[in-house]
Parts: sequence; C-alpha cells; structure tokens
Amino acid sequence: MNVLLIAGKALALAFWLVFGAALAKRFGAPFEQMIYLMAGFLALLHGAQLWLFSDLLSGRGSPWLDRAQVLLFGIFHLYPLKAEQQPEAAAVIEDAAHA
Repeated sequence: MNVLLIAGKALALAFWLVFGAALAKRFGAPFEQMIYLMAGFLALLHGAQLWLFSDLLSGRGSPWLDRAQVLLFGIFHLYPLKAEQQPEAAAVIEDAAHA
C-alpha cells in the first residue's frame, strides 16, 4: 500500500510540473487550456479535501506543511494520516465503553 501512495504522490507532482511547463508556454494552444482546466479542477478538489479534513490536520505537529502537501498531493497525503488516527479513536471508544 505504501508503494501505491508514493507512486500517487509522484504522479501528482509530475502533473504539477506539467502545469508549470504549461504556464511557461511549452505546449500548444489546445493542450494548455486543457491542462489549465484540469489544474483548476484538481486545485478545487484538493481545496475541498483540505476543508473537509481540517480537524485532522489541526492537531498535527506542523499543520501548515500538512496543508501544503494536501494541496499538492490530495488524498495521497491524507490517507496515511487518517490511518494513524484510527487506532487512537478506537482506544477512546474502548475506554468509554469500560467507563
């Protein structure tokens, strides 16, 4: 699973590099507009993920770095964070059941 997350982050980073190349006018007219539209949609999607998972990120050691990585990588950065939090939540529920 870790290999898939790293591959996903690498592909997301490659897309943002392609977007940077499109900003530098390295592609033809129809491809640049398509890349701009995809980048806008992806930024909107990652912004929604950032908003939905803001509680998860606020308790972290460096929340601004995590927020920047969510904007770049999206779910590929959020998935391991959510997996780390689940055992803690299960322990809280178990403690409440014994009280």
